[in-house]
Amino acid sequence: MKTLFKILFIGTALMVVMAMFGGFALLNHHGSDMHIVLNDEELFLGSSDFGDWLGASIGLFVAGAVCVVVVPLVFLLGVALPLLIVGGVMAVVVASLLGVGAVLGSPLILLCLLAFIVLRNRSRAQAPRA
Repeated sequence: MKTLFKILFIGTALMVVMAMFGGFALLNHHGSDMHIVLNDEELFLGSSDFGDWLGASIGLFVAGAVCVVVVPLVFLLGVALPLLIVGGVMAVVVASLLGVGAVLGSPLILLCLLAFIVLRNRSRAQAPRA
């Protein structure tokens, strides 16, 4: 399963890089001016205007940063953070159960410890006589 995720990650990263190169190539082509219509507004690119070039470059940079940084963080926090929370809650529950068990079982533990000490001393006392 790890190999599949590696392949998917590398493929996604390559597609992001190719999309960024494609946008840069469209921005810097030396053909006719680019005419884009969005919501009945006309945008003209390719007229070698520095403002258009700068705006499109910033847009490509922001889109690349979102694809490279934000999307993996969203996946990480969307999957790993709930798992960490569940693991933390389970650790607290197990620790509290162990603590309650130690408090409730402490008289029995003390009796077993005293019996062990008494039996150990008795066996040591009998060993040199034999």
